[in-house]
Parts: sequence; structure tokens; C-alpha cells
Amino acid sequence: MEQIRERIKKRAELIAKMERLQKVDLNALGEYEPRLITKEIILKGVLRCSRRDFDSVFWRHKANGKVNRIRNNVKIRQMYFYFCKRLTNDSLKEIGKVKNGGKLFQLYDHTTVIHAVRSHENLIESYKSEKKLSDSVMQYLRL
Repeated sequence: MEQIRERIKKRAELIAKMERLQKVDLNALGEYEPRLITKEIILKGVLRCSRRDFDSVFWRHKANGKVNRIRNNVKIRQMYFYFCKRLTNDSLKEIGKVKNGGKLFQLYDHTTVIHAVRSHENLIESYKSEKKLSDSVMQYLRL
């Protein structure tokens, strides 16, 4: 009886070893397992590829509440909204809620998100540099 248990145990170990050897490393093949894309991941990718920090892009004046309207920062915000719209299933209202470190940082209206998506689509069609930046974000997100 003891010998049978020992043989079953050895056979189970052998099967487990064979299964480990048969697994294919997807990274070695250049393929990646699908992962859930969140707004935080998109924000990190957009900021990293554009070489900006969160505070410079989403800055709002404390006294009068005016938004930072420097053109380069506006383009980055538009790109963020564009990728959120394309890659997530969030509503426009949810996309407009920008979070920093888990805290709600800023609210944008749903019409602002619509305008940003359309503007970024036009920029991609018109300028190769914008298309290249968008492609680098997509490559960072591995899509």
C-alpha cells in the first residue's frame, strides 16, 4: 500500500514538472497577456511619454480657479481624454473625473471630454509628431 502511494506521488510530481516545462513564456514570443487598462495607467503612460508631471498638466489657479491653458499642456490633457475614451468603458462623466494619488483632483464636464477627443483626433490626422507621440503611448501601454 505504501509503495502505491509513493508511485502516485512521484507520478504527480512528474506531471507537474511536465506542465511547467510545457508553459510558453509569452514575453519571449513578444506577446503579452491582456491586462485591464485603467485611467491611472493611461495617465501614467501619457505623462511619461510626453515627459511632463501631473501638476504642470492639470494645474488650476488657487485664487480664481482658472485652468492652465498653455497649449502643450492642453494637448496632453486632450490625449489623456482620447485614450480614456478609446480604451476604457467609462462614461464621459467618469472620464472627466481626474484623480491624483487616489484622491479626486479635478472635474471636467462631459462636453470638455468630447471636445478633447475630437481635437486630438484632428491633431493625429494633421500632424505626424502628434501621431508619433500617440503611437509611443500605445507602445507604452503595449496595445
